[in-house]
Amino acid sequence: MTEPAPVSLPIRLLADPEMIAACGARDFAKIFGLAKARGGFHASRIARLCELTPSRVGEIIAGRRTIANMSVIERVADGLRIPGHMLGLATRAWEQPTPRPHRPKPTAVQDTSRSLPEPAENLDSILAIAAGTKVTPSTLRSLQTSIEDYWRRDDQHGGEALRPAVIGQLRYVMGILANSTDPNHRRSLHGIAAELARLTGWTFFDARQYSTARAYFTQSLRLARAIDDHPFVANVLACLSLQATYQDRAGEAVTLARTAQDVARYGGGTPRLMAMLSIREAFGHAT
Repeated sequence: MTEPAPVSLPIRLLADPEMIAACGARDFAKIFGLAKARGGFHASRIARLCELTPSRVGEIIAGRRTIANMSVIERVADGLRIPGHMLGLATRAWEQPTPRPHRPKPTAVQDTSRSLPEPAENLDSILAIAAGTKVTPSTLRSLQTSIEDYWRRDDQHGGEALRPAVIGQLRYVMGILANSTDPNHRRSLHGIAAELARLTGWTFFDARQYSTARAYFTQSLRLARAIDDHPFVANVLACLSLQATYQDRAGEAVTLARTAQDVARYGGGTPRLMAMLSIREAFGHAT
């Protein structure tokens, strides 16, 4: 019996500024700590996927050992499915295009007359897994994988064709969240729902349906605040700030950007995140 292929870290975690900064610095204590605390990867699982001993993983998390050997770094990238560029490596053989953490706002309404791809072939299987009433790790992984695919295809083709599927998935996740009692599953479901709500907001933002976009961004904020995900809250506030700028509400845009900075500082915001938020504030001032 062959061992199943390793499952990647959640795309929301890989897109988190804290994880991005840790990978850029090759801070494996932080990387493993985030994988354990927010990715559901226990030390023994990290060890197995990265071909390390559990004791070594524990020492790395505790800061008593580091990883400098390039072959070990490559094993970590391949085991946890961390894209090569995040760790300063060449593109890994298994990589697929990944969504950008912060997608720039298009300057015009998306052209929906062009040919768009059909929904992902695995969408039916994803929804079939999700159709069960019991939340399992497989359900969560399928939902997270579908979000990665949504972001990638939204970046490439726009979100108009994807919107019904994303909204339907958001409604389903909110339904199972209401009935879930496992604290670990509830945290993951909150994060998945927050990302789906933010993506839905972006699709309406691209179409310049600002009122509806704001409603979804607000829903995303509530979900992220429920699990104290301060970097994600700051990112959603940055979305609202950008929207306010496009609506010629410069004062509101600056206030939202400054609030986002305060939230990010409280949550230990990385320099990368703080720089992005400063750009949002500057955009408001320039307007």
